[in-house]
Amino acid sequence: MDYKIEYFEKYNDKRGQLVVFLRNRDLENNQKALGQIYFVTFDKKNSIRGNHYHKKWREWFGVVSGRLKAVIMDIKTKEKKEFILDGSDTDKYIRLEIGPNIAHAFKNISNKASLLNYSDKEWSANDTFRIEIMK
Repeated sequence: MDYKIEYFEKYNDKRGQLVVFLRNRDLENNQKALGQIYFVTFDKKNSIRGNHYHKKWREWFGVVSGRLKAVIMDIKTKEKKEFILDGSDTDKYIRLEIGPNIAHAFKNISNKASLLNYSDKEWSANDTFRIEIMK
């Protein structure tokens, strides 16, 4: 399955936190095109977002605040994985990278949560396919 979990540093001081979410050197040469960066909020516990996949996108997700349950599934093999992505005050952040044809869904397991996403392609209705992998 085309995914990767990475832990990366966050820097805390009396003002708050600084996190380098994704650097140029973290990307392969064919991934360096900017598609879009977006921010998603989950305003209610148990709300679910995603439940889709893209045939051409590669995406990187990081929880800025709160806790999310992430489920991914390889469309071709039907292999599934589940993770807890935690943006709470710990020493490191978790970044989830997924490739094309990996369905993904996120469920808020805290009161509120927010998710940062970078993709190497711009959103297109022609490359977004709904599939329910999480209820």
